Amino acid sequence: MTKILTSVVHGYSNLHVNTPGAKRPALWIVSNNERVLQSYTFPRNPKEFELLGDLLIGEKPFPNAPDFETLPRFGFTGLSDTKDHIYAGAWNAVYKINKHDYGLEAIITNHLMNDPHGIWANEDMLITILTSKDSVVFTDHCGQVIDHFTIHRNLRVVKDDSLDHIDWRFISKQFRGSTGYWHFNNIQKFDNEIWLTSRNANSFVVVDLEQRTASLRLMNFDTPVLLHDGIKRRQRFYFTSIDGKIIIAEDHKTTELKQHNRETLGKPDLYNQDLITKTIRLKDTEYGSDPNWCRGIEVRDGIIYVSIDGRYGTDLSFGLLGLGEEDYKMLFHYRLRWSEVGDEKDLKYVTGFAVLSI
Repeated sequence: MTKILTSVVHGYSNLHVNTPGAKRPALWIVSNNERVLQSYTFPRNPKEFELLGDLLIGEKPFPNAPDFETLPRFGFTGLSDTKDHIYAGAWNAVYKINKHDYGLEAIITNHLMNDPHGIWANEDMLITILTSKDSVVFTDHCGQVIDHFTIHRNLRVVKDDSLDHIDWRFISKQFRGSTGYWHFNNIQKFDNEIWLTSRNANSFVVVDLEQRTASLRLMNFDTPVLLHDGIKRRQRFYFTSIDGKIIIAEDHKTTELKQHNRETLGKPDLYNQDLITKTIRLKDTEYGSDPNWCRGIEVRDGIIYVSIDGRYGTDLSFGLLGLGEEDYKMLFHYRLRWSEVGDEKDLKYVTGFAVLSI
């Protein structure tokens, strides 16, 4: 039976209150007969890492690592899986979770883990993003950094050794909105290439790992978008736009999509084109309205799964929406109330981040 996992992130109005060792909701599991919210411990300051014991795999905090002045959000962001495990990105670590019972087996961490959005895992390594520094980090399952590189605004790919002088796990995000030049979100590895979705550029940045070069994969949009996640299923790419849209894209040479939802006229091969897109506005589906947030997408067995709502100052819930892959009919809509996460008086927001099917 397919299970859909949605990572849950949440923050509090009082950014100074901490309860070390407390378990906090972070993973919502949905299937035909199951709705389960799993909780895990989230160490924040260096001393809390010392309390993890054998759960901690990787680097201990630097001796000069500071405490947070204001606490970052709690919960999981990116999700990836291997045969037996789920890997979930948290503010300063990647959590290794058993698929059988969702038990926490290890907290894998090193000094280059800070607010990773999407993550990617296989049996050999983890790939995370140091988001605010536009850097890709390769880590082994023992928590040791294998390699890292930074993508500059001019698409140069360089190794920035100065990153190793800071314990990024204890650097807080001090403002809302995107960080970094590119604000990389989802990450995927295809053979010798890394594909990154850039919120700020609304495109893919593709890195050739052998040549250490980067290039853009660009899209023809018919509307303004704010891309977040971007996954590949067969020959299609599926994206969320955080303003309530799903974007479907294919290479113009092989696509069956009609550009901008219209018929093709003339000889389009005369023009420069890369990825052709189709826009699905959630307000135009049976869902019937614009969600206040939209991020996290999965496509499996003819269904598009997307997480919606949960933004600051809104209704105290967020949702998991299922649409038909071909006709976009609404198949289900499940809600998670903030009260299931914590005291609504204390919470500032609760939302879904990534969606994964297992």
